[in-house]
Amino acid sequence: MRRRVDAQGGTETAAGSDRPEAAGSSEDRRAAAGVSEVVAEESRPAAGPGRPVRRRGLGTTNHARRRAAPLRRVERTGIVEQADGQAAPSAGRARRAVGVTAVAALLLLAAGTSANAGDGPAAAPPVEDAPAASSAAEATLRTSIDPSAAPQAGFVTDSVTTQVAPGLELTEFDRFDPAGWIRGDVLTAELSESSLEPVYLHPGAVADRSPLSEQLAEAGAVAGVNGDFFDINATGAPLGVGIDDGELRHAPAAGHNLTAAFTEDRRAALTEVFLEARLTLPDGTVLAGSNLNSPVIARDGIGVFTPAWGSTSRATATAGATQVREVELVDGRVTAIRTAPGDGPIAEGTQLLLARDAGAAALASLTEGDVVDVALAPRADAADLAVAVGGNRVLVRDGEVQPVDNVAAHPRTAVGFSEDGSRFWLVSIDGRQSTSRGMTELELAHHLHSLGAHEALNLDGGGSSTLLARKVGDAEAEVRNSPSDGGERLVPNGLGLRTAEGSGRLTGFRVEPAVAGPDSARVLAGLSRRLDALGHDESGAPVSASPRWRVHRPGNGRVVDGVFVARDRADRVGETTVTAATGRIQGTTELDVLGRPVRLRGEVGRVTLSGAEVDSHVRVIGSDADGFSTWVEPEDLRLDYDEDVVRVDPDGDGFSVTALVDSGSTVLTATAGELTARIGVTVGTEQQVLDPLDSLDGWQATAFPAVVGSAISAADGRDGTPGIALDYRLTGTTATRAAYVNAVPRTELPEGTQRVGLWVNGDGNGAWLRLELRDGADSPAVLSLADSVDWTGWRYVETALPAGLAAPVRLHRFYVVETDRERQYEGRVVFDDLTAAVSPVAEVPPESPLPDAAVVVDDVLGPERGALRVAVVSDAQFTADDPEGPLVEQARRTLREAVAAEPDLVLINGDLVDRGTAPDFELARAILDEELGDRLPWYYLPGNHEVSGPGDTSEFEAVFGETHRRVDHDGIRLILLDSSRGTLRGGGFDQIEMLRAELDAAEDDRSVRGVLVALHHPTDDPGTAGNSQLGDRREAELLLDWLSEFEDASGKPTALVASHAGRFHADRVDGVSRLVNGNAGKSPSGPADQGGFTGWSVVRFQPGDREEPVRFELRPHVDELVVTAPERIGRHEDASVTALVRQDGREVPVAYPVGAAWSGSRSLHVVESDHPRDRPRPWHVASFDPATGTLAGLRRGEVELSVTVNGVTETVEVGVR
Repeated sequence: MRRRVDAQGGTETAAGSDRPEAAGSSEDRRAAAGVSEVVAEESRPAAGPGRPVRRRGLGTTNHARRRAAPLRRVERTGIVEQADGQAAPSAGRARRAVGVTAVAALLLLAAGTSANAGDGPAAAPPVEDAPAASSAAEATLRTSIDPSAAPQAGFVTDSVTTQVAPGLELTEFDRFDPAGWIRGDVLTAELSESSLEPVYLHPGAVADRSPLSEQLAEAGAVAGVNGDFFDINATGAPLGVGIDDGELRHAPAAGHNLTAAFTEDRRAALTEVFLEARLTLPDGTVLAGSNLNSPVIARDGIGVFTPAWGSTSRATATAGATQVREVELVDGRVTAIRTAPGDGPIAEGTQLLLARDAGAAALASLTEGDVVDVALAPRADAADLAVAVGGNRVLVRDGEVQPVDNVAAHPRTAVGFSEDGSRFWLVSIDGRQSTSRGMTELELAHHLHSLGAHEALNLDGGGSSTLLARKVGDAEAEVRNSPSDGGERLVPNGLGLRTAEGSGRLTGFRVEPAVAGPDSARVLAGLSRRLDALGHDESGAPVSASPRWRVHRPGNGRVVDGVFVARDRADRVGETTVTAATGRIQGTTELDVLGRPVRLRGEVGRVTLSGAEVDSHVRVIGSDADGFSTWVEPEDLRLDYDEDVVRVDPDGDGFSVTALVDSGSTVLTATAGELTARIGVTVGTEQQVLDPLDSLDGWQATAFPAVVGSAISAADGRDGTPGIALDYRLTGTTATRAAYVNAVPRTELPEGTQRVGLWVNGDGNGAWLRLELRDGADSPAVLSLADSVDWTGWRYVETALPAGLAAPVRLHRFYVVETDRERQYEGRVVFDDLTAAVSPVAEVPPESPLPDAAVVVDDVLGPERGALRVAVVSDAQFTADDPEGPLVEQARRTLREAVAAEPDLVLINGDLVDRGTAPDFELARAILDEELGDRLPWYYLPGNHEVSGPGDTSEFEAVFGETHRRVDHDGIRLILLDSSRGTLRGGGFDQIEMLRAELDAAEDDRSVRGVLVALHHPTDDPGTAGNSQLGDRREAELLLDWLSEFEDASGKPTALVASHAGRFHADRVDGVSRLVNGNAGKSPSGPADQGGFTGWSVVRFQPGDREEPVRFELRPHVDELVVTAPERIGRHEDASVTALVRQDGREVPVAYPVGAAWSGSRSLHVVESDHPRDRPRPWHVASFDPATGTLAGLRRGEVELSVTVNGVTETVEVGVR
């Protein structure tokens, strides 16, 4: 970057820019969308099943709030010896932070270099459809991947280890690396613990399947994973070897022989187990059997089936054979011969020889009454096998990672063994979910190797991957991973662990919130949290007990009947220890007592029930003044609703709302103290055709950019009536391209509209189909109808309206859009019957914004000793096509205003230009050189519009240099990040590593007094649509957690500065102050009284300000400043004074969040605080309170009242009679 920064007093460290470009996958191109004035403001939130990251928070003051380090923690809990020799849960959790260098940490992943990562940091891993069979070829994959490649970069973001039983631990972990997120579970078993026993899990019959949880319960096991690959489309039988308590249940003689085995002398090993089957015919001929209870008989083979097979048909076992013979033996004597496989169960004492082709010919001499001797045994290197489960590929052999596949990432299950066989690991990795991408086989191999595995075997994965483990004190195990099918798949076998029966004597308690989940350990002051104390014996088995409760710091709260009640005036907001005890036997948990709640809200703003007896779960969330939040116990809330419409019942962490009628509505009002949350509930919807689209009247085609083709015409609709065809050409530029069908005038949606959709005759080209709504404040809400028009023929598509849109809501347009620069195509789609799903109206009053104390509304953030002032400018979105146009003029105006305020530096926080082309950046460079030059330091971060043309930051970097960096100014560390492609990972994983490293360094660096992190995309959309935010929601959570953790550990303040959303907004989450800067040029996207204006912001960092070390002033552009006040008022009379800013047709009230400075003549008292000394003096004629806008007459005379907004001052005179 051509900038003389050092001369301005700042030091700068730039991260390297030699990064791979983001791959153009369909997901990536969607997340980077930027079209015209609205489409660019979208980042699709990741969706999918999965478990959320667990988070904890607590504190004492606004910026020194104590907080557990949740996203880099390793916790271990378990059964420990008490003083009397008995076992009980540990009284505290031993935490150990996992640092940046902990990539190969203690229990967790050291993944091999992923092919996905090389393709680009934002590339989505390939997704594999569920295989036709769960089988996979056993042959070693030929690959050029170096198995010794160094593990790729990444972070263990969460790790919790708990004891399941003596000798058995479960570690649950989350990891973030250049290829994405991984969530996994590891069971570590010590065979030196004599009470622990491996067990073969199965549903009874070989050719049967059941949930693994049922198999675990039947075996009395406390933990386990799914096992072998199996014949998923036919018999369901395993393909490999199964040995249960020394009995061989199924096996092939060749193929699928790799096995996880456990010997009678308690040693675990990876071995090959073969079926040795000898069939002796009456003439003495000895034949070799090829299979035992296998779903497929080997070519020219002879399979043996026993009663263990079950009742499943054997017909598919010989599919494709030209000759089949099935010989039935009862007590070794031939009783029947058939030329096709039979059906039904196999009776006790009966064996079946099922042969094909040459094997069938070998049995041709047999007749009824012949005696055939069948001898079956396993053959393996290891002797005396007690338990064995088949797998399909060796991952680690002799301590070396094997050259396995490193392309396809999927859910995985695997088993690993220590070199001496005394320890083994059962591993599951979640996949095919937004919360976890899965692993490649090579990554899995490195993971097992990092755990200490000398040998490791891949087991069945994909939708089969399941891991269960019992919690200490529970009677049954539960699923601990997140199966990709959304629940347990039916599987034929698994590998479990059983522990010896305990004494039944109480040895400890597992204490935890009654409802587990994120933030359950938090409780707001004055509210409560239900607790469970589950007694257990030394084996972890449940023991009934009634403990007594005590709180380590009684000033924080008390426990009544198992419910912790936080005191309304807690003497120490922060962590408190709660103990459940019976005599010397005890267990503890830690609760985080937050501040008093200042806000209640429904987790969702609206509940839509389709009809009677349909229900939905709702929660009420409370927040304290520092933005720490948690759900509120149902018992702490008073409810009000129409009992004729719905039934509301307490349900865990919230309420179950059940419809009692086919159609109706009500507002569910939840109250705690003086705070209220309202949730609209509607029952039933009615389809209303808004426009049949039979005519072109009222519709108009447009395109963006100008080179794109767009035209509409009449065409055949879906039912014989006309429709509207859109002929489009998304070619001619690599910028994001869109072809629109605009409603002229806009189509108003009926009140109560829940969803809007239309019929589409697709062309299969894969364009993204969207629609845009405008609310009563003309704020856009851009929604997806279909991620890809990948079909041909008619299909109905619809989207739900976000809650909270201000009425009236109107349809502006629907359109096709393409964001992938490489995809250039044209096509035609036909639309018919624009339709709304309308429900009865639930009148929910609009929620008033909660003012944040960091926003200064009655002063100007001028220079202060020890403070750093940063001017934030963003979202002008001009192009080089109009270098003298209004957007360029607005950008120049904003920069001039910023310079006039004399900040310490200027931050240009993305979307300064619109298309990201070389001419755009050349113009931007010229403007910045002319308006800022070398007068003060400035930094320019890319937004999504900086990449909308080229698809990457290459043009930006050619002119402005690095896209992310660290800069220190006056003791404040600025960490500037690139979210131009909608995610941080999309801007290069090296910047995430930089962020982590700089936070760690700043924590102990006494010269660093605070940290400001800036990026273009907010962590959360301040509007209702939820699309103007980081697309990876776990990234957003990680960023907030890291900053909150930093505040807790260092006592230093942080700020998070973003833009992109088209409005000004400030709040705080978990103690972190957040600013969303509005637009400098482009039209805003929100109501004027809620930050929907153009302008810029000032951030003042003053760590010495104990009350608010970070403050924001939001400065609108002022075309005209108007003050409305009476000319005269009487003594002891109150009058209202208001001010507003006029800009580009908008009227912006001079009230929160607008920054303004009120002043007056010497005869006017202007209230500055609620301190008793701040009162009128004898010479004051009147008193004015800016907080209320009230002017109070005191005595006869004249006063002048002035207000200054963004450097513009307006004065009025008022006489007092």
